[in-house]
Order: sequence, then structure tokens, then C-alpha cells
Amino acid sequence: MKLGVFLCSCNDTINIDFRNVKKRLKNDRAVEVVEIHPQLCQAGLDYIIDDIRRFELDGIVIAACTTKNRIFESATTNFGCDALSLNIREHCGWVHGKREATEKAKSMINAAINYVTIKRSLPVPKKIVLHVGHDVLVIEDGNRGAIEVARSLSSLANVHLVTKNVQNWSDAIAIHVGEVKEISGSIGEFEVEIERDIDTEKCISCGLCVDACPKKLMTCGVVCTIEAGCDECGDCIDKCPTGAIKFHNREIIHAGQVLVLSEEWTGATQLGIYTAEDPAEAMGKVLAIVSNLGETEKLRFLDLNLERCLSSKSELIGCEFCLPCPYDAIRREGEKVVFDEVGCQGCGLCTSLCPLSVPQLQEYPNHLVYSQIETLLTGDLDKKIILFAATAHFETLNVIGREKLLYPPVLPLFVPCIDMVSETHILSAFEHGADGAILWGGEDCHIERVNTTVKFANMTLSAFDLGERVLLMSDAQLDAEAYTKIIADFVTGLKPSPIRNTKPVAIDFDKPKREVLLDLIHAFYMKTKVCPSLKEADTQFPFADVSISSKCTVCNACVNICLTNALIKDADKINFVYGNCIACGLCERACPEGAIALERVLDFSRLVEDEGRTLVESEFIACAGCGKLFMSKAAFERISELLLENEGEDKVVGEGELSIDEKIELLRYCEDCRASKAVEWTYRKMGVEGVG
Repeated sequence: MKLGVFLCSCNDTINIDFRNVKKRLKNDRAVEVVEIHPQLCQAGLDYIIDDIRRFELDGIVIAACTTKNRIFESATTNFGCDALSLNIREHCGWVHGKREATEKAKSMINAAINYVTIKRSLPVPKKIVLHVGHDVLVIEDGNRGAIEVARSLSSLANVHLVTKNVQNWSDAIAIHVGEVKEISGSIGEFEVEIERDIDTEKCISCGLCVDACPKKLMTCGVVCTIEAGCDECGDCIDKCPTGAIKFHNREIIHAGQVLVLSEEWTGATQLGIYTAEDPAEAMGKVLAIVSNLGETEKLRFLDLNLERCLSSKSELIGCEFCLPCPYDAIRREGEKVVFDEVGCQGCGLCTSLCPLSVPQLQEYPNHLVYSQIETLLTGDLDKKIILFAATAHFETLNVIGREKLLYPPVLPLFVPCIDMVSETHILSAFEHGADGAILWGGEDCHIERVNTTVKFANMTLSAFDLGERVLLMSDAQLDAEAYTKIIADFVTGLKPSPIRNTKPVAIDFDKPKREVLLDLIHAFYMKTKVCPSLKEADTQFPFADVSISSKCTVCNACVNICLTNALIKDADKINFVYGNCIACGLCERACPEGAIALERVLDFSRLVEDEGRTLVESEFIACAGCGKLFMSKAAFERISELLLENEGEDKVVGEGELSIDEKIELLRYCEDCRASKAVEWTYRKMGVEGVG
């Protein structure tokens, strides 16, 4: 792949040593050409176009500001090469000293080159065709002005309005007086259950119900409505000449999309449901609704490797760590966990929660994230702090840059949502020399879940005496100066990581997350020489200790159902590898003897063990016929015990029937010898000669 890198100094206003940057980039084999220009968005465009043609570039990286992206895109769009812009002005040159800005810019440009290279190797993102239709429901929940919003849609869509109070009327929309009780389904096929007391199609606004109401809670305008406090005495029903009043009448409205005007909406929020706090904000959402009318497409966000999934096996319920999906796009149907690709919003929370990497983001797979982290940390900054930031904060950093607020040179890695950032992503940064990490959540990020990830990362670092080095910044309504102070205070308080200058251990980051985590923990163990003792009982993290009681018959049920190799059969033993266990519970449910118990515990001392521990060991007995070892002594004793319980020693034996002692003795023969031996003994008891 041939790349071109184009650097803009913005009339020499960016505090970066561009010659130094160019010198570094010339050593990159993927970079075919590097250009520096004082006005890349003006006269510099000719350089970009000429170089794309001359060098037949496959991709370009534009390091400048990002306010001129449209100019760059319009100039390069017809050349078929990948383009990526990054902001080294507001994110580097205007907020750091020259040396720091230069080193940070190098790291950011290297990461951009790495990103463009890997993205080109990824499959073309798959899309889903959605049949949305033209039915739209507008819900007015304690707000005003919804009818104007609904009316604005009515020329393009079939619009329903649910409201408790009708101030105006429009024949262009179907108005329902009531409230929403439940929304089910997905975009294109929502079913909205409403409860209404007044049928607007029957109400003739005669006002007789108003006069009949003893509490004066009926009002009559365009249509009649019942205010809060009604005791349902029924006087209004008796007076209504058209039968328009019926308490708690339920109705289902079918809609492809739903727009909610509410200041405190707590209902469904999946794709196709739009929320707004006021009519002005709602009018902005109308554009999105109109663009999706009829038929539209959405990205299929997830790639799934369901062969790894331990949500169920052999009709037993197992792992459920992915089920707290904030958009209800993951649910259990019977024993199976189902991923709803239509409802999925691509936040990536499930990808960070799953210990086996069953789901991965199609456009941001794990190997791309790990590679970006490693590349960002190759620079020569005094302190290396990686900043995982939701893409929504790209503009926040732009604002900080335009205000020229100084802060330490943290290395930004923009991700769709920090929900997708896992503990292994964070810990891999420290394996590659980071001194600290910051997670900066956006408005749509689920901070409580992310806080759990941060907690585990800090626990791991503390277990190896590295101290807590991970900060979570929530999206509180702070100004630019407040954000820079939080970052500066955090970075100032950090000492260099004791392992920052150690050589990274070779880790295969394409492996499932749990295997990567174990490799990282072993790397910390080797580098720090610390034997961790940190332990957390009743942990929320996917770890458990397994114990097996004397009831075990070594039947292999637990071993066969464990796909993570936490339970391993070794001759006449069952060994347990603590680090491989994800606490799915399948072994406990599969055991026919109820001999297995799980204890949810996070024990770092067990995570650095090289070998498993033997949980049960049983002597195997040899077949009385052929001599083959075939059954554990524990299984023989258990089956013998069950035979005695079921038949009893005093049972009367019929002609040709084997006694209980003989049946137990038959157990000493393997499956190959047992049938013929049973026939031989039965015939002998019946007096048949020549058998045996």
C-alpha cells in the first residue's frame, strides 16, 4: 500500500517542528511522499492532487486542522484513494509546547497511517436493508407543540399523535387522546399500546359530559378530555350520546418510527425511536425521520463468532455477561442468546463485556484497537497517557484548542463509544509503555458499565504494585477549562510506570479476550516480579473457583461441556485451570450428581498459575473380561449404590433373572464385554447348555 502524508502549518501558526515530523515519516516504508505546506487547504490542494496521480497513492493522511475537511474531501473524492484527516493544530500545536506537540503529532500521524493500512484490509462493511414504511407516531408527554411537529411530517408520512390534551386540531393527522403504556417491536414494525378514555372519532364535543362531571374534571375544546383526579364514577359515560367515553380502553398503533416529546422520557430508546425535550429539538429529529421513510439501510455493526458462545449448551443455560444491552438488542430466547442486528446501535458494550470475544465491532475489531494503542505509544513523550475518547469529544478537543488552553500531551484514540473499550485494551496500553489511561465518555455512553471496566483495570495494576493509573471522565456539563484541569491534575499526579521501558511481550491479540487478558497478566508478573495477593470475594467479574465433592464419579459431563478448558480430564483426574473459567455455570448445571459448586471470586494469585489444580482423582477399575481400564471406582460404587436403592437386596428374583449381586458384578465388565456376559449368565440360570 502506498500512502501520502500532507502536513499543513497554517501559515506557521502551529507550534510543531514539521521538518522533524517529515524526517521521521520518511523512514516509514508505507509512506511514499511527505509534503509540508503553509496553506494546504488553498494552494496546497494542487500538491495533494498531483502527488496522488504521480505516485498512484492508495491512501492519504492529511495532518492539519479539521475545519477544512470538506475542501479536502471534494478535491480528492474522485481518485479512489482512502483519506483520513487528523487535527494536529487544535490537538497538538495550539495546546502544547513545541517538543511535546511535535512528539504527539508524530504518534498521531503514525497511528493514522496504521489505521488507514489496517482499514483497507478489512472486509467491506455489511449493511441491512430496513423496510421502515411511512407510518410515524408522535408522542406528546407533558409537553406542548407536538401537533405542529406532527403536522410538519404529515405531507410525507401517515402521522399519528398521542397526547393527553388537544389544543389544536388537524385533519392531516390521526389524533389519539391518551397515554402510551408500552412500546414493543423494532424500527419498521413498532407496536405501541396506548390507553385512552375518549374516542376522538366518536366525540362530537357537545359538552354534555362536562356538565355531568361532579368533580368538574371534564374539559371540552376541540375534543373532550378528562383531567387527573377522576374517580371514574361513570356519570360522563351515561350522558355521552355517542358512546365516546370508555375508561382504560386499550388500542395498538402500528408505526415504523416514533418521535417522543418529553423532558423525562424513560421508555424505549432503540433505533427508530427519537426523543426531544422541546418542539425545536423535535423539528431537528424530523429530518432523520424523513430520511428513513420507506426503505433505508443501516450498518450491521457486529461480527459474531457464535461457535465460541457459552450462553447455552445441551439445553442448559450458561453465560449471560452480554445481556445488559442498553438497547435490548441482545436477549435470551429459550436457552439461546439472540443478537438483534436491527436493534443494535453499535455502542460496543457487548464486545467489552464478553470474555470470549464472541461479538466484535465490524468496523472496529479488536486487532485494530490493539494496533492503534501500540502505535500511539511509540513516541518519545516524557509521560505517555492514552486518552480513549468517544468521537463526540473530537469537537470538545477542538474547542479546547481554539481557546488555546494548555494541558499535558495525552494521546487521543477516538472510538465510536467508550462502552467498547475493554479491560484488555486498557491493560495492553501499559504493556506497551503507557504511564496512564483516561476514558472520556460521551452523552450516550453507559458510565456505570464502563466504571466496572476501569475498576478491573485499576485492580489489576494495583495487584502488581503499579498503582491505580486509569481515570474515567464522565460527560458532566463541564466547560473546556474544567476538562483541561481534570486531565492536568491526573497526569501531574502520575509517576512514570515502573514497566514503561521494558520490552513488550509477544501477545497474539487476535485471540479471545480472556486469553489475551491472561497473557497480559503473565507479562505484568514477569516484568514486576510481584506475586499478587489481591482477592475479591463475590466478584461481579467473570471469574469463579470450582470445587468438586466426593459425589463425583468422573463421568466427564463437566469436562465435555466446558469449552474454555477450565476443566480438563487427565487420565483418572479432573484438573481445574482457574484463569480459563468465565463463571458460566454450565459445569455446575451439567453435573448429574450435583457434585460441582462455583464460588464467584477474583483471585489474582491464581491468574499467574502455570498449571491447573487437581479437583478430583479416582482409581479406575479394569474390565473383568478383557482387562481394559474403563470405569472409575467412584462411578462403580455410585451405580452399585443406586441399584441397591432401586431393587433392594431382598428382591425376589424370577426365573432366568439376574440377582442384584450378579447385576453389580456385571458392572465390572466394560461395554464391549458386558452384553455377552449378561447373555451367558442368563442362559446358564435358565439351564441352557453350551453357552459361554
